[in-house]
Amino acid sequence: MNGSGKKKLGKGLGAIISTNPAPAANFEKSVVNDSSRIVDLAIDRITANPGQPRVHFDDKALRGLADSISSVGLIEPIIVRKTEKGYFVVAGERRLRAVKLLKQPTIKAVVIEADEEKNYTIALIENIQREDLDPIEEAKAYQVLIDKFKLKQADLAKKVGKERATITNSLRLLNLPEEIQHSLSEGQLSPGHAKVLLSAPEDKQLELYAQILEEGLSVRALEMILKGERKPRSEDGEETAKGTGSPRVKDAQVKKMEDRLRQLLGTKIEIKHSGNRGKIEISYYSLDDFERIVEMFNR
Repeated sequence: MNGSGKKKLGKGLGAIISTNPAPAANFEKSVVNDSSRIVDLAIDRITANPGQPRVHFDDKALRGLADSISSVGLIEPIIVRKTEKGYFVVAGERRLRAVKLLKQPTIKAVVIEADEEKNYTIALIENIQREDLDPIEEAKAYQVLIDKFKLKQADLAKKVGKERATITNSLRLLNLPEEIQHSLSEGQLSPGHAKVLLSAPEDKQLELYAQILEEGLSVRALEMILKGERKPRSEDGEETAKGTGSPRVKDAQVKKMEDRLRQLLGTKIEIKHSGNRGKIEISYYSLDDFERIVEMFNR
């Protein structure tokens, strides 16, 4: 590889590990647009990325991609890294799988140099930016980066171009029971429902989850149940309110302040106000999360 090639590569890898809102797209564009770097590699010399955060590959979508490649060819080469035994995919595993379906012997690729952490981060960002990961896959990918490379959430947030609170909230999903995580991965449960379920006692989460599926509860209705502002549907299907039949409505100003604090701190906030006094409850879900919140008060 000549000197100019290395210079371009260095710039690309520098961009990917940054707060740029679209680092993966910029990185991939910078390397695949250099036709001098595109080579034909034997399919049997390429293996899946061992750090691939994406777990589920839709068979129907892959077949559709294969049909498209069969008709017009592979428009965008994959990006691979050389290893002692061959190559593995850094970006473009769906394209590789689609070409394998066509039983083609070779695929167009760009070979880059990257250490293990950068390789995994590139794969993670590419999938996140293309919305290829479901919420649980994304959370597990973050967790692997934290565990494997001993990263703080703040450092990880910078690498993937996300707010730290976003990383924290994503990781919290892994505290849900496996059944609920699976439902979230399959799209049966929305991230909004999952976020509310996290605020429920652990021994009530599966019960509430079943109620969401059975009754088609909205996120708002689930929030009201947890706040005690409404009860589950009665046997005849009618919603019943707690106590006298009238839902206990929190003062609009208090709710507004809760929302404002929630946005500022990136966590669940509960204001309990009565007369001229009350208290503010701030939830945290790990020591790292606690540290993050404390740091915000020290600014």
